[in-house]
Amino acid sequence: MTQAHSRDFRRATSVFTLKDGTVIKIFINPANVKHIFLADSNNKMLFGGYVGWIHTKGLNQAIEKIKHSLTSTS
Repeated sequence: MTQAHSRDFRRATSVFTLKDGTVIKIFINPANVKHIFLADSNNKMLFGGYVGWIHTKGLNQAIEKIKHSLTSTS
């Protein structure tokens, strides 16, 4: 995973919140590269990263696994 630039954080859309209040946000850039961001409860960026196209399927699987195991709706 490559570190994402913080400028894309504000473009990202919230998709779910973890039990600890961390918000998972996603941004897909014009080149169709998926970025994932973690934000605290005050919408401060904690982490941002992206993977190349060939690793998008694995990233999607990891996001779903996190969603199902670390959210209160699991």
